[in-house]
Amino acid sequence: MKTLVQTDFGRDHLLIGCVHTLALPGTPLYDRSGGMRKIVKQAKEEAKILKEAGFHALLYTNESDMPYEANMPIEVVAAMTEVIAECQARTTLPHGVNMLIDPPASIAVAHATGGRFVRAFLTGGLVGDIGMMTPDGARALRLRAHLGAEHIRIICNVTPGFSINLDSRPVEQKASGAVFIGLADIVCVGGPAAGKEADIAVIESVARQVPDTPVAVGTGVAEENIARLAEVAELFIVGTSIKYDRQTLNPVEPRRAQALVRAYENRKAA
Repeated sequence: MKTLVQTDFGRDHLLIGCVHTLALPGTPLYDRSGGMRKIVKQAKEEAKILKEAGFHALLYTNESDMPYEANMPIEVVAAMTEVIAECQARTTLPHGVNMLIDPPASIAVAHATGGRFVRAFLTGGLVGDIGMMTPDGARALRLRAHLGAEHIRIICNVTPGFSINLDSRPVEQKASGAVFIGLADIVCVGGPAAGKEADIAVIESVARQVPDTPVAVGTGVAEENIARLAEVAELFIVGTSIKYDRQTLNPVEPRRAQALVRAYENRKAA
């Protein structure tokens, strides 16, 4: 039987390269002098680098819009929609959306731009650098159904980033609940923050708990560990490790992006 990744994308694994947009209009770090033109130019350049490096898909994320909002303002939603539309007009790669930290906004932008997946929290309760957050998975799933957009797959985070989960159950139980109650299509395991490696034993344990659901690795995927991770997971969301100096908000470094894809492609020969 084919896996969801094989059915949707025709691959055994999916290498997803992050396009971390510059700060969008209305956010604290927005560059008024550069405006939307600067944001679109940067995103186009990074999407092109990732495609040429051999990534299989793109994930557009408003990473520079800190502090993040659970209810995304309309100017940010409109700006991200424009950025993605401009970029996707120039590439054939499938794409996803991660509007931090508003799952319904991610669904809406993905639907408007032809996105194939979103990354989101659907369950649990979080507290930390993002403040206090109770994900509204019900609203996200109902919006997807209302739009007739069930083809947009939801990659559900089951480990917290920059925070702790107030749900103290084992992560395997949270993954099971995200699939059964949250209706997640894919579960995502990450480390404690962007660029931090996920515990491979946790990834393996989650995969055993939800054997019929694909597992994504959400942080810390790098040239040196992609071969091992490909043995236990199907999707890989890659950002920090392919940036200059491995700093999350730096530009993508073509050499690093190419090296990661090469390491993935050469894993069977190792």
